[in-house]
Amino acid sequence: MRRLLALALLLPIVGGQGGARAEPQQMVAAAHPLAVEAGLDVLRRGGSAVDAAVAVQMMLGVVEPHSSGIGGGGFLLYYDAGTRGIAVYDGREAAPAGATPTMFLHDGRPLPFLDAVASGLSVGVPGAVALLEMAHREHGKLPWADLFTSSIGVARKGFPVSPRLAFWLETIKRLGSEPAARTIYFNEDGSPKKTGERIANPALAGTMER
Repeated sequence: MRRLLALALLLPIVGGQGGARAEPQQMVAAAHPLAVEAGLDVLRRGGSAVDAAVAVQMMLGVVEPHSSGIGGGGFLLYYDAGTRGIAVYDGREAAPAGATPTMFLHDGRPLPFLDAVASGLSVGVPGAVALLEMAHREHGKLPWADLFTSSIGVARKGFPVSPRLAFWLETIKRLGSEPAARTIYFNEDGSPKKTGERIANPALAGTMER
């Protein structure tokens, strides 16, 4: 959960006959419109803020794979308006037991960022899904599987490439050397998908269905 994710429940006071009354409203903020819609859909079905956070994060993993995904980690700060309590969940990736302070150095100098990120050296034990499952177990309302419906549908049917995703595909062209990534994010001639072109990720949809 590397992208900033904000979810809030707003309770404005509405005046009218019979005195003041509170009408619940919902707000979702995320890095992609489809993620916002996924969160709102969950709230409209009676889900909690944590339910919406799960749906948003799963959708971000589909439409913003350069910044989010089930293979990453994150933090979640939960505020309970009823108890005024705050819960913090730490789901950041854990470094392998064999990690050393010099593993990102070559001849005493730091490896170029993209070389380090795209290599096995940067792999950590993911914590995003465990974080969300724990928060959902404690604060969720809807069934866990129901929170994946929107993201599974978009991953299977496809979505237009956003400008941000197009930028990163152009920047990290080496992804084209990976067969699985090339099939999804690159054209037959080896060029990365451009803004507005549609892509789908049925393999990810299958993973989320499990």
